[in-house]
Amino acid sequence: MDFLNPYATVDVSLIDLIRNMGLALIMAVIWTFVVSKSTRLIVDTRQYLPVFLLIIPSMVLIISIIKSSIALSLGLVGALSIVRFRTPIKEPEELLYLFVAIAVGLGLGANQIVATLVGFTSICLGFLPLAVFNKSSKNSRNTFIDLIFLNQKSRVSVADVKYKLLSIGYEFQIKRVSDAGESTEILIDIASFDMAELSDIKNALETLQPDVKIIATQNARIIT
Repeated sequence: MDFLNPYATVDVSLIDLIRNMGLALIMAVIWTFVVSKSTRLIVDTRQYLPVFLLIIPSMVLIISIIKSSIALSLGLVGALSIVRFRTPIKEPEELLYLFVAIAVGLGLGANQIVATLVGFTSICLGFLPLAVFNKSSKNSRNTFIDLIFLNQKSRVSVADVKYKLLSIGYEFQIKRVSDAGESTEILIDIASFDMAELSDIKNALETLQPDVKIIATQNARIIT
């Protein structure tokens, strides 16, 4: 590359690009598997596969192209400066998953194959204790119930929800509270819960707010 000419470019090696894209797809599948086995989040882990299958190869393609030209690199900075991501990431753990995926894509795109493989393997091994812990607690009867109160003209407080659930005989822990202005989301953890009783909770909470949505997760099975 001629560093005196910022518009000078170097042709991208097609063989290297194909190899790196292939590795990116394989590592995206592996990373999805690792995350699904070790995550502590109450989410549908199937959502991660299409995300990682897009992020990692996309980063490989972007880095492979822009590294051949300073002008393209500056153009990417300008393009990213006008991008706005409106969907908030609620859990810091999700940022970690995305950061690792981006780092893998950057490493492969820069042709740092050995360093990327070593780093990626080390990270996956570091997640093993979490995977083992999650497997040991897989048979737990704990149920996570996500309460989403919509149409918040009459605000529903956490204290109201706690009082209502305690009054119908449930012992629980509040794991997360999120107030988005138009809606309030409360994640609770109930031990030894029977899914057949889900309608009792819904009927009780509808006395507080008719527009309430309930998503229950038990042993990775999601019920709405």
